[in-house]
Amino acid sequence: SWGCFDEFNRLVPEVLSVCTVQFKAVCDAIRAGISRFMLQGDEINLDPAVGCFITMNPGYLGRSELPEGLKALFRPITVMVPDFQLIIENMFMGEGFLESKALGLKFATLYALNKDLLSASKKYDWGMRAIKSVLVVAGSFKRADPTLSEQAVLMRSLRDTNVAKIEGDDLKIFMGLLADLFPGIDVPRARDYEMEEILIKVMEEDYGYTHDPSGYLLLKITQLIELLGIRHCVFLMGNPGSFKSALWKILKNAKTRRGEKTTVVDFSPKAITTNELYGFVNMATREWKDGIISKVMRDLGQIPDTHPKWILLDGDLDANWIESMNSVMDDNRLLTLPSNERIPLKVHMKMIFEIRDLNYATPATATRAGIVCMSDVEGVQWRSYVTSWIKKQEYPEPIKDALGKYFERYGNDALYWFLKNTKILVPMVDIAMISACCSLLEALLTPDKYEVVEYWFIFCFTSAVGFCLTEVDGVDYRKHFSDWWKGEMKTIKYPSKGHIFDYFVKESKFEEWATAVEEIEYSSDTPMGEVTVPTNETAAMTYIMRALIRKNHAIMLIGLAGCGKTQSCFGLLRSLPTDEFTFYAMNMSYYTDSTLLQAMMENPLEKKAGKLYAPPGKLQLIYFIDDLNMPALDKYNTQSAIELMKEKQDYNHWWDRSKITIKDIGNTQYVCCMNPTAGSFIVNQRLQRHFWTCAVPFPGQGALQTIYSTFMKGHFERLSFKTSVQETVSG
Repeated sequence: SWGCFDEFNRLVPEVLSVCTVQFKAVCDAIRAGISRFMLQGDEINLDPAVGCFITMNPGYLGRSELPEGLKALFRPITVMVPDFQLIIENMFMGEGFLESKALGLKFATLYALNKDLLSASKKYDWGMRAIKSVLVVAGSFKRADPTLSEQAVLMRSLRDTNVAKIEGDDLKIFMGLLADLFPGIDVPRARDYEMEEILIKVMEEDYGYTHDPSGYLLLKITQLIELLGIRHCVFLMGNPGSFKSALWKILKNAKTRRGEKTTVVDFSPKAITTNELYGFVNMATREWKDGIISKVMRDLGQIPDTHPKWILLDGDLDANWIESMNSVMDDNRLLTLPSNERIPLKVHMKMIFEIRDLNYATPATATRAGIVCMSDVEGVQWRSYVTSWIKKQEYPEPIKDALGKYFERYGNDALYWFLKNTKILVPMVDIAMISACCSLLEALLTPDKYEVVEYWFIFCFTSAVGFCLTEVDGVDYRKHFSDWWKGEMKTIKYPSKGHIFDYFVKESKFEEWATAVEEIEYSSDTPMGEVTVPTNETAAMTYIMRALIRKNHAIMLIGLAGCGKTQSCFGLLRSLPTDEFTFYAMNMSYYTDSTLLQAMMENPLEKKAGKLYAPPGKLQLIYFIDDLNMPALDKYNTQSAIELMKEKQDYNHWWDRSKITIKDIGNTQYVCCMNPTAGSFIVNQRLQRHFWTCAVPFPGQGALQTIYSTFMKGHFERLSFKTSVQETVSG
């Protein structure tokens, strides 16, 4: 009896040292030629034909060094990179190709050149697994269309399986190499026009999305369909807001419309611990406790039909949890658990990983999955978002047309200027700014303002994109943006005095915020901490925050310690109507993890019907989270508390960790504050992109004068101090 232990060095050093003792006992017994021997206190029978093999990748993330005592018991064999060309030729023959020698040479040459000429990105794999998947596709193409020449079949399969993950300049090089190796051959992509029509219908009817003119989203969904045909694990990779989630959601509904009822179970592997993900043995009672993935895989596998079942893992990769998935992701398709249970991933079951990058994935992981890469450099995403948003609104047609033109006229230039000329304290993506602008327009553009729609558009747009700017490294980028806007955008002119952010729209002209600041009467009976004094700077911020809260848009204030972020938020939250809104304040610290945060966030919620948890009555709950970036970073640069917030923001649910069931969370939204010079400095961009971000500067001289004089007058004028004292205070 032989045993093969794959990826043996993923065990921790403590376990490896115990294995050394066990293996040595077996080796000593074989050497002594005895039939029974002692293994850690138990006497057991020995099969003299026993053999043991270890396979491992040395030196990767998350791997241990084998103890010297263990190495001495095994004979090391170094496996070299094989001759790919010979393997390719043999596999071509197996697939029924006649020109296998010529095709093998071209294939091996292309992948060797790709390795040398394309950028050294972790998402590229030119090894054995990638070769095998291309050959499988080539075989299916040949059988599907016997009239096509073998050169054309190979060219088409090489192109169709690789373009999904190659982008930018690398794509030009790859297509150039293909053209050189297969001169004069240009086979069009295989297109399923019936499926494309269903996809467009789902896009527009189910989600209200826009089918962009260049068909970018359609192309990416088609690439995902092709990859799911040859791989059972797929990575959807790209910047935040680049339509990764839209891919699988649209495809799921389209398949269901076609009669293939598709089931999707989603969760974030980073919002829970590894034990809660895979399950663990309770060492005190020796009982097995299921994890989310073990329960989900088992439950989906037990459903008798063969309709598509997708397990969606939406969270950043790290070498800890993803490496334990290796046996599922390769051809074994088996999840091996510490309880000795082996759960198969059946043929109709797929795993889809929605990730940001492969920075913490080892080559062992990257080679096991197909990759669909999303790019947002062309601006397809924000333009499609704007078109879809305009279509959903109930404005008159002329207003809709005007808004579309304004976004194109102002949006493109402003976003390009941002990219080229600014430094922002937190990473911002185009779609975050554009979605904030749309929410502001939705809240503020009422029918009585249609006459001056361009004024309101400019106010909403500059507020949505410009408030994230502040002084960085001695350069005031907010002033730079204001000067650039005044110089370039002259259709509607701002007054020359001050910044563009000092003004709001009143009737059909710009008015200074100073005219809209309400004076408050302060009484020193009330503690100062409970009073927020409005100033010119806070008036604009509060006005915009109030509008965004009405539209359920997440808000983040960033600024240095002591600039009034928390006080401004409390002032606003206390002033909201209590019959519509309630708020729950939480402070994060270095030790806040997802378990603690989930317990805190569930405190103000109550159970409604079924799986739904929501605030009491019909109230809208605002989670006010201070010091958002304070939780400790793990060694893979992630924070589990932030991942939990992202899961709730994206899917409106999280998992009950003990019962392993979904809890839907209703009627909640976020208002957050953080100091970008403390803690982890920034938070995960995939959460950040949901927020309207506002940089809060220190109050100016005039604002400080207003704040202090309000408090002083409230005390000295209320009490009967001498006239001379009161004059000194008010002077």
